[in-house]
Amino acid sequence: MSTGAATIKTDSASSTSTRRPTPPANWRLVFMQRTALPCIVFVVVHQSAVACSTIFLTDVIARFQAGQEYFRELYLYLAAMAIPYLPGCASFILLQRWINGAHYSLVDEFTAAVINSGVSYRNDPLRESVGAVLARNSFPVLKDYISFIHDLASFSLNSILSILVIVFLLPSQLAGGYCLSLALCFLIVIALQKSIAVISSDCEYAYLKYSGVLGRIWPNATLGNLHNESIWRTQRDSAGRAFYCTSNRLEVLRQLGNLLLAVASLGPTIFLIAVIVRSGAVEASVIAALIVSLTRIFLIVNSLSALVYRILDYSSLHARIKVVFDARAALSGARREVVAGSIDISVNGTKIRDALDIKHLIATSKTGRFTITGANGSGKSTALLELKQEYGAASFLLPSDHPDLAWNNDNQSLSTGHKLLEHLNEILEIESIQYILLDEWDANLDKNNTTKIDTVLEALSTQKVIIEARHRKGQI
Repeated sequence: MSTGAATIKTDSASSTSTRRPTPPANWRLVFMQRTALPCIVFVVVHQSAVACSTIFLTDVIARFQAGQEYFRELYLYLAAMAIPYLPGCASFILLQRWINGAHYSLVDEFTAAVINSGVSYRNDPLRESVGAVLARNSFPVLKDYISFIHDLASFSLNSILSILVIVFLLPSQLAGGYCLSLALCFLIVIALQKSIAVISSDCEYAYLKYSGVLGRIWPNATLGNLHNESIWRTQRDSAGRAFYCTSNRLEVLRQLGNLLLAVASLGPTIFLIAVIVRSGAVEASVIAALIVSLTRIFLIVNSLSALVYRILDYSSLHARIKVVFDARAALSGARREVVAGSIDISVNGTKIRDALDIKHLIATSKTGRFTITGANGSGKSTALLELKQEYGAASFLLPSDHPDLAWNNDNQSLSTGHKLLEHLNEILEIESIQYILLDEWDANLDKNNTTKIDTVLEALSTQKVIIEARHRKGQI
């Protein structure tokens, strides 16, 4: 085993905590990405070109009916139909970069918040919440939200430019019908948005709970303990029913809103087109343009429906992303665990009633081995956590359950004993570490491995201060 380091390494927690970045506002994190503005600019270019196609098409029809040259307008129309694909595709490429940048910023903010908040390692509810939100929900939620912004910009421009086309090129009644549709749609939005927001929030929290239960499938389904399996199945079914029921209610409400929006957006336009065509008071060229543009008109009206439906869906998306931000805010309000009452442990046979007494006991020691013993629940792990807070970057705490800790070398294929040896070797290479804190390192080792590592730790104690909480009694 290596007893020194060829190069100096820095403990990752130490190097990160020195940065201590000031987290930006939640919404600034989403919108202040360098690809956001170019993405929206390409959306504007795309929708402007699409709107021009209707103008050029109307000119082609008018010139053709008047027996005039129309090839220039036709070429412009064809170009306006083909060119938008370029900025359209570019906007989606930038959209993905925007999403990735926002997610990276969010991950960085969570990381800084966990490091700087002083939250207790043993705060299991907060750990589960942060893990579920950051690992499973943050990217899809951000992707849906930013994609919504992209689509909203596209639909909004489509609607605004389409209104201008209708006003200047087609009968004024259609513009009035479009405005009536718009008003009806927004009344529907106002009526439904609160209910959708509430159910969306419930749905998101139900999903987090359900995914947390599903994440515990492996030990409960593979160990063969019928008792644990039965309880897990009950929890799975209960959480699953709650999530599925809530998501079904949300979709029913959404589709009800979608149906109402379709009626509100299409109804007035269909009625007005029928009246205009039957009236006979409109010029033939306008009727021809109207008929040729029917597909475009219905696309315009449908885009209105889609636009307003998107605005309606914003309540749902806002509720979902707020769950992510709430988890981030919970870290800011978290506090380290305060141990109630006294602890009852021994260090090398000396009775200890306060974790900080251990620090006083070894205050003059630059090397040595100090073994914490005591009954289950006596405060051994708590003492190590308190010492870690005291020694900070000069110490390295290896908890009893550490399968998710990141290491330079991939030791997944090694046995438990060999993994521990590799971990100790890597810790020893960090020259800034003076105190090595080990929590029940022998809990899952056989006698041979325990003896081997015990010998290694005895040798290490001549270079570092080893403070260990032992699982087995009588081993010092």
